[in-house]
Amino acid sequence: LYRNLEQDLSKCIPEFIDINLKTVTSPDNDKRSYKKWGLGNETDKYWSDTLSEGVLYFLALLCIVHQPNPPKLLLLEEPEKGIHPRRLKEVIDFIFQLTEDKDIQVIMTTHSERVLDEFEDIPEAVFIFDKDEEGATQVKNLLRDIIEPSDKLMEENNVPKIKFTKSLSSHWVTGFMGGVPR
Repeated sequence: LYRNLEQDLSKCIPEFIDINLKTVTSPDNDKRSYKKWGLGNETDKYWSDTLSEGVLYFLALLCIVHQPNPPKLLLLEEPEKGIHPRRLKEVIDFIFQLTEDKDIQVIMTTHSERVLDEFEDIPEAVFIFDKDEEGATQVKNLLRDIIEPSDKLMEENNVPKIKFTKSLSSHWVTGFMGGVPR
């Protein structure tokens, strides 16, 4: 378990090669002790109270999926939160790999254009939440409810098809896909 955590950690955050544990006595002198943990590389150790929110978030994710009986459903709200944009692809790729390796279904919400663009090859996995005129929430599947009807309409009108998945983020931001505040 411990080695799996370290291996996955170093795949996505190569600056850290190991997880450190240290026994610390309680500052209240009540004879209790606890484990202080942190990350390290060849020269330095970084304790958890000095790590970024993104690193802590990713470590929590690793702990969840590497427990002896991992959940079959994982709900992630804004997985980009606290993650440096250069690291985001590795984290999203790791999440995608979980669905295959661990047979975990992942449902995530995002407001990140970068995360959305990672779904270029699987638009059927994207659902857009929007409000109608009465304020009720509508849920649309990106492929079935947005792209395919648009492709059909373009074909009927002899208009060249647009590869909508090539830049999901720009189509989302411009309002083509919905899910944009009015």
